[in-house]
Amino acid sequence: MTISYTAIKEIVDEWDPVGLLITHAPKDEYDGESKKVFNKLRDLTTVSVEELSRIIYDVFVKSFGDDVFISDLSACKEIAGKILAE
Repeated sequence: MTISYTAIKEIVDEWDPVGLLITHAPKDEYDGESKKVFNKLRDLTTVSVEELSRIIYDVFVKSFGDDVFISDLSACKEIAGKILAE
């Protein structure tokens, strides 16, 4: 795949899935999650929107827990579509 880490980071930061960047968090708040998504994609030759949405969902639930990260797979699917459009 030819999706860059920078593209993933920009899309995730714009999404601000936990609402941290809009309040007080540093700009690197989601860097770890963006890197995890990037690393999971880096070794794949193809990925569907559904597969990427599951990757995004799993990464954020693992990082923040499902009590803080309250987005569902449909929200992640929208972000996956934006990432794959890059």
